[in-house]
Amino acid sequence: MYAPIPQGQLHARTRWNTRESGAAFDRKKTPYLTEQAEQFIAQQSFFVIAWSGPYNELHGSLVMGQPGIVSTLDERTCVLHIPHSHEHAGLLQALQDSFRKRYLARPGLFFISHSTRERLCVQGSVRMLIADTSRRGIFFQKRENMRVLMHVEQSFFHCSKYIRTRIAGLTCPVTIRPEKGQQGFAGYQGCLRQLQCLQGQQQDRLTGEVDMFLRQQVLSFLCTIDKDGQCAVNHRGGAPGFIVVLPPDEDAPGGTILLPDYVGNGAFEAIGNVLETGLATLLIPNYAMQIAVQIAGTARILEPAELTSAMARRCIGAERVLALSVQRVKVQSA
Repeated sequence: MYAPIPQGQLHARTRWNTRESGAAFDRKKTPYLTEQAEQFIAQQSFFVIAWSGPYNELHGSLVMGQPGIVSTLDERTCVLHIPHSHEHAGLLQALQDSFRKRYLARPGLFFISHSTRERLCVQGSVRMLIADTSRRGIFFQKRENMRVLMHVEQSFFHCSKYIRTRIAGLTCPVTIRPEKGQQGFAGYQGCLRQLQCLQGQQQDRLTGEVDMFLRQQVLSFLCTIDKDGQCAVNHRGGAPGFIVVLPPDEDAPGGTILLPDYVGNGAFEAIGNVLETGLATLLIPNYAMQIAVQIAGTARILEPAELTSAMARRCIGAERVLALSVQRVKVQSA
């Protein structure tokens, strides 16, 4: 049985006249993992997970390991092998709380291979948590990792267009961009070192270091949630500067992020979810430094006519813009 299309997506398709293309994309979705999806998952060494807490706060995490970090038991069950660390403590705590408080955790997973341009989304619900206990070190200290059994309710591959194949620290070496200049590069490296020192700390606004970091990134993961609690992850990328940073003001004391939205498949999963719940979280990784910045808050969708001239110049070609009013900023170790 296929999952019904959320009302937010249907509204967005009507609003921007993509009902036919959206329906065509829906036909590519399956309520199980295809053989191709299972094989793809088995090759991946990291994934992005969007998840919500007991008060519907929305989070995104990058979980890295070795190929097999997510395995499949059958076409409707996958197993997430989540390392026990302070970086994933919030995720594991939220999943454990979902069992204690008897609410259904419905995470969204996202897998991407930049070398092949493949992107896979998997959505479903958590059905079981199993602690993996291993003995390590000379004193045989116990360390528990968590196996999370997830029931698959929907999976689908995205179009391979517009995906970068050269990502510094992931698919190619880190190089100094000449246009930055040596002073600019040294300043950026110093910014990254300061961000590393902030790992695990949560702030309520954008800082100068985060601003500089965002201006240099070429990809991000957009986490959203619908009114039924189903989380989703979508990829967004572009040239450095595609993530637009606006300073704090009276309406957004934590600052604002503008994320341009261009012509796509017409499904409007992320945009539709924002229309439903007004929530979004951005996860922006830097693979070379093995950090990721999570930025969460309330979100709204702006039409081009609603942008100021200064905003419009920084969002050229966008059909609409997601505006994220920042409420939480956290640096994660990748």
